[in-house]
Amino acid sequence: MDMRLLRYFAVLADELHFGRAATRLHISQPPLSQQIRILEEEMGTALFVRSQHRVELTEAGKTLKEQVPLIFAQFERAIDLTRCAGRGEAGSLAIGIISSAMVDPLPRALRDFDTRHPQVRWTLHEMTPAAQIQALKEKRLDICFFRVMHEDPEIRSEVVMREPAVAVLPDAHPLAAQPQLALCELAGERFISFGRQQSQLARYLHDCCVEAGFTPDIEQEVVEVHTLLCLVREGLGVALLPASARQLATGGVAFRPLAAPCPDVSMHARYRADDTSPVLALFLATVREAAAAMQGSGSGAA
Repeated sequence: MDMRLLRYFAVLADELHFGRAATRLHISQPPLSQQIRILEEEMGTALFVRSQHRVELTEAGKTLKEQVPLIFAQFERAIDLTRCAGRGEAGSLAIGIISSAMVDPLPRALRDFDTRHPQVRWTLHEMTPAAQIQALKEKRLDICFFRVMHEDPEIRSEVVMREPAVAVLPDAHPLAAQPQLALCELAGERFISFGRQQSQLARYLHDCCVEAGFTPDIEQEVVEVHTLLCLVREGLGVALLPASARQLATGGVAFRPLAAPCPDVSMHARYRADDTSPVLALFLATVREAAAAMQGSGSGAA
């Protein structure tokens, strides 16, 4: 239905006079009468009772008069939402993460994005990197965050945060007194690690130990960062983690930098190379801004 017909109806229903309504609409009276007849034909019912001296609304006309403001309001809302979606300010975003990704700048970016674009509904999905990539290709995720490299022509990758791996030890551990450790100094220690079957990061750090001259003695494999940190705090082993994991520690553990060559465990954002979503573009801009703010304040891990 032509929205102009409803505007003509609304003015005539207000004036109940064809001449005054036509003046308000800046048209002549005959075209207004013609448009009202077209509307009544589309509705399949009379909306006005016409006589030589007056114009009155029928019961159907009274009902339409009540509904027209709601129709106009919904129409305006639809236009606003469409424009917002075109700018990336409305819509949805499915984000894949690993548990250790929930350190700044990502939480900061999520907070800022949520504040600036409240009409975008975003959801987090904690998944292994392999599952994230599969979901990304199947369009069940729009963007994902994990560490270590992943080469794929269908997937675009950019570094969100550059950071090294660090040694994580109980506060009372003798090596915790040293300002810096060589990776080989951890030979013979019991290790707490993420599960190597599920975690590319765990496999990568295991291989780094082998390159340093020893095979780590993995005492326990865990899923969550907090579990790993609790076990280290209680003296049940040492670990290797991204430097940013110190944001998650609650005390009782020491983070010590590793001497060169130090494993690089930078955080990467991955998304489909052909994805032109304006929502994704706005979110990426927010992530980059949060990362730049961290780096500028000196709180980054790199």
